[in-house]
Amino acid sequence: ALNIAWDSRPAAEGGQRWFRLDQDNPRQPGHPLHWRGVYQNWNSMCADCHTSAFSKGYQPDSDRFASQYQQGNVSCSACHSDSAAHATAAELARSVAAGADLSAKGGWLTGNLDTPPRHTGAASSSAQLETCGRCHALRTRLDQSPHGRINDQYSLNRLHAPLYFADGRVREEVFVLGSFLQSRMHQAGVTCSNCHNPHSAKPKLVGNALCSQCHAAESFDRPEHHQHKIGSAGAQCVSCHMPTRTFMQIDARREHNFTTPNPNTAQLAGSPDPCLACHQQQNRQWSIAQSARLWPHQRERDDWFQIQQAALSRMFAFIADSTQAPLYRASLLEQQAPALAASDPSSILNQLDSSNPLLRESGWKAAAALAGNVQALQQLQTHAGSALNADQLSVRLAAFETLMLLQALPTDMPASVRTEYEQYLDQAADRPAGRSLRARYRLLQGNAEAAEADLRRALTMDREYLPAYLLLSDLLRQQQRLDDTVALLSEGLAQLPQNPELLHLRGLTRLQQKRIGGALEDLQAAWRNASDNADFGYRYALALHLTGHDQESRAVVAQLKPRFAQHPGLLQLERRLA
Repeated sequence: ALNIAWDSRPAAEGGQRWFRLDQDNPRQPGHPLHWRGVYQNWNSMCADCHTSAFSKGYQPDSDRFASQYQQGNVSCSACHSDSAAHATAAELARSVAAGADLSAKGGWLTGNLDTPPRHTGAASSSAQLETCGRCHALRTRLDQSPHGRINDQYSLNRLHAPLYFADGRVREEVFVLGSFLQSRMHQAGVTCSNCHNPHSAKPKLVGNALCSQCHAAESFDRPEHHQHKIGSAGAQCVSCHMPTRTFMQIDARREHNFTTPNPNTAQLAGSPDPCLACHQQQNRQWSIAQSARLWPHQRERDDWFQIQQAALSRMFAFIADSTQAPLYRASLLEQQAPALAASDPSSILNQLDSSNPLLRESGWKAAAALAGNVQALQQLQTHAGSALNADQLSVRLAAFETLMLLQALPTDMPASVRTEYEQYLDQAADRPAGRSLRARYRLLQGNAEAAEADLRRALTMDREYLPAYLLLSDLLRQQQRLDDTVALLSEGLAQLPQNPELLHLRGLTRLQQKRIGGALEDLQAAWRNASDNADFGYRYALALHLTGHDQESRAVVAQLKPRFAQHPGLLQLERRLA
């Protein structure tokens, strides 16, 4: 995919020109983000959403593609898998629906300040959202079927940093589905075609008339509500409730979680303040003061931001609360998996049979943190059968991977699930992350030679891909190839200077080699560059003690103790030094 694009905006807006996508930071040949690099490959990055019925056809052993598609654009069959039968029937004067399950159903009763809008009639199928979402979302393709949906053939990325700000607002280029699934509108039953023409993707109505379909204009489209002059930019619903963030230099995309602006939360979360998008001459403190003055009784729905800072007991309750957005609950499950597994395994186990595929998939991913808990693993076994036979591929693969990592795969497991998982790994191996996953699987199968080949291929694709360095260095150390390990980590540090994880591993390896001076330098640098990592500091202090530098070790312990007083290793080392 070339690094140039056509600006389709009107000339008056600066468009009708060619421009470089990497204009601010031109990439040189050999860089993974250069147009010939692995992250700019059309087959991997573009074609699934910009063609119809695409199959990537990646061949991992030869590192080549045999991609196929029906149409070189987004045609009817991209969304309507029955479109061919529909067209054939029409030629025969018959009728076959091209995708009736994709249409929005029912209607909306308009809401006001006292009563929210309410859906009436038949509920819309989730099929529309899952079909639109496969391209309008940041997600992972799990198979190579020509069609597919989110929560089945695609796994949606959760609300993790740095993709999203801590308050759930979009940060990186994640498109809109992850934003929309946070909204109360989604929870109430709103679907894409309530607001957008499904074939042009354009809004169905202009300006505030779009929102007034459900939110009464006499309540909301007035200065008493928005506190701006009628007809001004500030009087537009989208200015405050759907602020934009620009991607690819010129593409301003609107937030779809429809939250109410709260400058206080935005400041704490480090997210953009929508007020300052228009009032650019002002600052956050002005915005906070104005918000408090103009809307003294307005409370931002900042549950997601607050729950991430809350005590574990509140997190347990939040995950179990069916009134909260499933994407919030699923993201929290994955983010806090180790703490949840240690304190209350039931908070994970209870989601393994959830009726919501987002929660069920995340529950199985979080269950990997239950390793070592015999009782929890026994309970896990009771959920394995239903998960490995689930209707959704995303759930089957998540369950298989976790059960495999925990060495808990049932003997009566369907053989097809392993085949599906291996096919997923093969198709994901066109990028460094997929190669590394494939290498991990091969290690678990006892094939260290093939795993090493995959990891070295991952580093050929991207010389800065840290997980491959970490996994390969572990493999080499296990084989006692210490010189190779140091050489690999040194190569990594040439690409990622002063990376604390690479320095830490090289220091430990040099200790094994009895190269004490270099080892202590590396361990000290690792701790210095990641001073919030208690283990890095502890291991540096322990290495000093074990190599006869007790005075220096005591000094490090004295620096660590005020911040990490309960670290078990640190307490033991302090007693040894005493």
